[in-house]
Amino acid sequence: MIIFDTLPERYVLAGLLFILVISGSAPAWALLGKTAEITILPAPEMYSGEPQPLTPSNCGVCHPAGYRAVKDNGGRHRFDCRKCHDIAASHNLGKAKGASRKPDCATCHDFPHGRKATRCAECHVNAHTPKQLAKEAPINKFCFECHGPIRDKLAAFTSKHSKIDCMACHTSHGYKPSCFTCHEPHQPGQPVAICLACHPAHMPRQVQYGKDLPSDACASCHAAVFAAWKKSPGKHKAVACVTCHKNRHRTLPACADCHGKPHTPAHHERFPRCLTCHLDVHDIPGNPSKSKRNAHLQEQ
Repeated sequence: MIIFDTLPERYVLAGLLFILVISGSAPAWALLGKTAEITILPAPEMYSGEPQPLTPSNCGVCHPAGYRAVKDNGGRHRFDCRKCHDIAASHNLGKAKGASRKPDCATCHDFPHGRKATRCAECHVNAHTPKQLAKEAPINKFCFECHGPIRDKLAAFTSKHSKIDCMACHTSHGYKPSCFTCHEPHQPGQPVAICLACHPAHMPRQVQYGKDLPSDACASCHAAVFAAWKKSPGKHKAVACVTCHKNRHRTLPACADCHGKPHTPAHHERFPRCLTCHLDVHDIPGNPSKSKRNAHLQEQ
């Protein structure tokens, strides 16, 4: 094998053929230079045009996995293969493999995750699918280089979300999972938008909401209160939860914010607390019964 490695390939093949012939393992015509019959018909029309530049689909004929990866999950890397790969150098078998086929990320990207995150391939293991990160990617250490405000929220408003890695939810860059990946909905058919209307993802215990939140969303946690409000004959039944409990969870308004002081000064002086008579703000009858009011006054 050492001798063969130092000889030109054509000499090695000729020597092997000679050995086969003299040993009877190959037909004699092999040494006589007999030409095999050709059954393939010429097709000169196939050479009527001029060669065209390669396209990504041309590359995909030999590199189907890479082509499919870019096509399905290439993100912003879906451009001409030749922008990254030097075709001539990549297919020159006389050159060392590897270096000429994989360009330096810094050729196009200038420290997108800060100057501490320089080993791109530890997270972006496949340049053809740049948003699909490695499961054990160390990017968690660098997320807050760009996402500092999120770090501050997680630290200031601690919850179970503060204790898990970023990639437990964000399995690829920019990906936002459904809340229902981990959490059960409060009620059947609840859309994810309702979750986020109350629970900001990075400070979920700071329940906040807008003025358009439907009262049904409150019912999932406040079922007894919702039921009392729903069956109430009073005017409060026509008022949505967020009208009184504005913007922030556990907001408790004063009755006077809406009603002022509807009774005489003497009445308000004797009964400074509205709930002395109006026992349940979620189920206030138009005219509280005297027996119900008197029973409560006897307990004072």
